[in-house]
Amino acid sequence: MSAFDDSGDVTWASFPAHEEPASASPPASADSGAARSLDLARLADALPRLGPVLWLERQAAPASGGHAAPRRNGIVLLDHPALAALARCASIVAHTAVTNMGPREWLCFRNAEGAAQAKLFLLPDTDYLAWDEMTAACRLEPTRVSPPQRWSAHGAFLRGAFARLGAPWRARVIAFDLRRLPWLRTLGARSPLRVSLLGFELARAIARDEAAELVSPFHVD
Repeated sequence: MSAFDDSGDVTWASFPAHEEPASASPPASADSGAARSLDLARLADALPRLGPVLWLERQAAPASGGHAAPRRNGIVLLDHPALAALARCASIVAHTAVTNMGPREWLCFRNAEGAAQAKLFLLPDTDYLAWDEMTAACRLEPTRVSPPQRWSAHGAFLRGAFARLGAPWRARVIAFDLRRLPWLRTLGARSPLRVSLLGFELARAIARDEAAELVSPFHVD
């Protein structure tokens, strides 16, 4: 497996002032729960403090290109192709589950129709205090969900087949970085300098459960 692409693609995404929770209820799914409007400005401030995390993005259909128009409140420049999914998102939901590998926590980012576009998973290498501060700042109450079913060859085949019918998922172990300018913020992603063996094994298990292609980090301790 190779490290993720560090091409110069960027996406412009607008962010409103701190909005109230979204009133529309998204379709029920494994990622349904108490949704909040996505406050990209507040989220961008918190993400770099997390350290290594597992990021999953759904590949956009070819016809869904285009950049969001800036609003008077400001803009966020998404300075990595893996983060382009955020420009399609309108709400965010926090989840927690207990699996045979221990507790699992993640955020699900959804578009206006309620379809998941990206997910952010906590790893053993993540700063847990920063994670708690981020969810509190974004006013997210984790929703308890059922853990993934035990792996089987038949189940893995079906998940892979269904994944190929829809937009595929790609998983990356990344760390965020943020640059501030007077009129915009630039949110980027990079491969973390080091990832523990436990962290990478968990990332691989999550990617398998999510039927996502895992792109490896550079260094695994």
